Amino acid sequence: MSGSLKFTEHRYAADSELQKLGVWELPQNADNAAGYWVIYLHGGAWRDPRIALYSFERSVDEIVKTGSSGLKSEFRGFISIDYRLSPHPSFPHDPTVTPPAELRCAQHPDHLRDVWSALAFLQREYDIQDRYILIGHSAGATLAFQLPMGSVALGAAPPPEVKMPAAFICLAGIYELYDFNARHGENYTEFIVAAFGEDQESWNKVMPASFSGSFKDALPAHNLILLAWSPQDTLVDEKEIDGMVSKLERDGVQCTVRKNLTHDHNFVWEDGKQVAQLLSEALDLLRKP
Repeated sequence: MSGSLKFTEHRYAADSELQKLGVWELPQNADNAAGYWVIYLHGGAWRDPRIALYSFERSVDEIVKTGSSGLKSEFRGFISIDYRLSPHPSFPHDPTVTPPAELRCAQHPDHLRDVWSALAFLQREYDIQDRYILIGHSAGATLAFQLPMGSVALGAAPPPEVKMPAAFICLAGIYELYDFNARHGENYTEFIVAAFGEDQESWNKVMPASFSGSFKDALPAHNLILLAWSPQDTLVDEKEIDGMVSKLERDGVQCTVRKNLTHDHNFVWEDGKQVAQLLSEALDLLRKP
């Protein structure tokens, strides 16, 4: 990690060791109240303990390394949020001997509740206001778009102090579950059930592409949305991004779509360069009147 950044890890809740976040600050921009924070929500099918907050580190390195001084001056720093995970059969643990804080037994809306809690913490401790760009990958993109769904997705009133981001950048997102699973031969049933329960009829009630409300009503005016996907993605197909675009268009929400990411599902964050490029594009779009 670049030596120009100050890193701090925080706990935003005390129920689980996964309720933590990492902050990489640009000290030279600490007084830039108009600067943006870049906040990342990782994927991993709501359950993979190998994909965590530090998966954003490579992207931060690329942003700092390749960005111009003018570009970097617009950022106050970078934040990556961990959240409680659902069980994973490849990483079992015995609940009779595992400390409660180490258990991975989350089910919706636990993951989303943690994201709300983390953002409320950041409002209190870093005063992020709406000056942040929210990046979500895969299940992280789901979580990002579940935020403006409010109580429909959360099942309760969200923290009132949390403001929506200035921009969403959603990468290889999962936006609907029932048809998504069917298109993949129902091979995704296991991880979806772990995260959302056995009742398949209830899955889509909390998913962005099936949102019963209107994103236009839920989002601030002139909110920026950038959706991206790779044709080489073997895990999330094109119909997912198309379904989300269709929902936004029906709601009268403009979005920018990029289907030119390269390589497979996780490459975008493993490499980091494409994240840096999309962030630069989002900033250009935010600058437009």
